[in-house]
Amino acid sequence: MTICEPATTREPEAASVGGRPCLALLTALLGFFLVTVDAVIVNVAFPRIRTELGGGIQGLQWVVDSQPG
Repeated sequence: MTICEPATTREPEAASVGGRPCLALLTALLGFFLVTVDAVIVNVAFPRIRTELGGGIQGLQWVVDSQPG
């Protein structure tokens, strides 16, 4: 049995927990991907954030701490 088989081929107690494990897995992967892309964008933008906003290391730490996840 693979993770993406329909819920009708599973045991009754497993089918009642959730019928779409592939959808749940894809949703979790999409969320992880979006958080990772957000962190990469902020890290690439650090030099510009520092020069344009005039912040130091403490200001950049606030930016990092405001990231989700």
